[in-house]
Amino acid sequence: MNITKLRSTALKLQHQLDEYSEIDPEAAALCSDLKPLLELAKAGNLSEPIQIGAVPGHYRFTEKNLQRYGELEDTYADFSIEVTGGEPLSLSLWIESRNNGQNGE
Repeated sequence: MNITKLRSTALKLQHQLDEYSEIDPEAAALCSDLKPLLELAKAGNLSEPIQIGAVPGHYRFTEKNLQRYGELEDTYADFSIEVTGGEPLSLSLWIESRNNGQNGE
């Protein structure tokens, strides 16, 4: 687990949650759901990844309409990947191959 990258994504997510919480109560609820985990990540106090699916609040994007905020959803996904141990090598290779294919078009 890359603590520096985790801290960076946690800070970015916290910033976005603060902004969206001003306009959407669901974003404020997500912020509340994530607060303990974000605090640990920002402080660098997570030494072990959490289990995939254990990141609080994912249902708020599909069931509570937060997916309309694409930037927030992407940042939440980045944080979720980092807090669960980072991108697996196979995913990194797939993303790289996909991006290389798009560049050649």
